[in-house]
Amino acid sequence: MGYGGGMTGEARRALVARREALRAQPPSEAVQVELRDIEEALLRIDGGTWGRCLQCGGAIGRDRLRAVPDARFCVACGR
Repeated sequence: MGYGGGMTGEARRALVARREALRAQPPSEAVQVELRDIEEALLRIDGGTWGRCLQCGGAIGRDRLRAVPDARFCVACGR
């Protein structure tokens, strides 16, 4: 299942906004980890693999991606 440009555009905007908010915060390990996750998600969007589980290759699911646009794993593999 692929996600349309509307959903990927929505995710990109959310990720970029979160990245900018994090960059305005004092640096910490947690901030650096989240920034890395965001950058990796943006690369997956650009590469056309966003929305696919990095472990099983299955679809992550629209609801999960809307809630966590930088999700790397489907619910089953994330457990």
